Amino acid sequence: PTDEHWKQAKWCLQYLAGTADLGITYHGSDEVLMDGYDHRNKLIAGVDSDLGGCHDTQKSTSGAVVMLNGGAVWWKSRKQTTLSTATTEAECKAAVLVGMQLHWLRDLLGEFGHRQGCIRVLEDNSGLVHIAHGQKDSAKTAHFRRAVTFVEEKCHRGIMWLDDTPSEENWSDMFTKSIESATLFKKLNDIVMGVTPRLYVSPGAALMIRTGVGANTSELLRNARLLMENDES
Repeated sequence: PTDEHWKQAKWCLQYLAGTADLGITYHGSDEVLMDGYDHRNKLIAGVDSDLGGCHDTQKSTSGAVVMLNGGAVWWKSRKQTTLSTATTEAECKAAVLVGMQLHWLRDLLGEFGHRQGCIRVLEDNSGLVHIAHGQKDSAKTAHFRRAVTFVEEKCHRGIMWLDDTPSEENWSDMFTKSIESATLFKKLNDIVMGVTPRLYVSPGAALMIRTGVGANTSELLRNARLLMENDES
């Protein structure tokens, strides 16, 4: 090991020593869980990836967090097994990771009587958001087409939808890279730990709340839904 490895190991030990009494807070009050929008008993996830963050192997790291009632119920930071040559590819592999987890968590909560519907997944890579929802196709995705198809299928089947979200609002960002801003790190950490359970309402989420149709749904379907709502009124 080099001096840099020892420095990182020391940093990890200092973090563990300083957070020995840290715990996750979950919330049950309607006042808290309906602040911003209603997310009572609803899974919400965040997913992210760096690009070639490992200096030794040049492999990327996937990070994902699944939240329920204001606190994290599942999280993972894992080095990807294969090299990624572009950010969208690395992000897609991370989306596969969270998609697999959401599938069984969705079924589990359904057995408890909490049906989930289409789960919101915060994603800060616009290219992947457009590809996953059929708004963009690129020959550059051919070499990781299987991962793209997996994410597309989960979106088209209504298991999840990718919400185009700024990096500073995506909690999983701190699972893939160092957050240089202490203020931003505290903000993201407080959200994951349930200290600040209020969730970011993106334009896509606002549209979903207002119409029930996701921001990444086709224009034709959105117009049809709005037309039906106008007829009912």
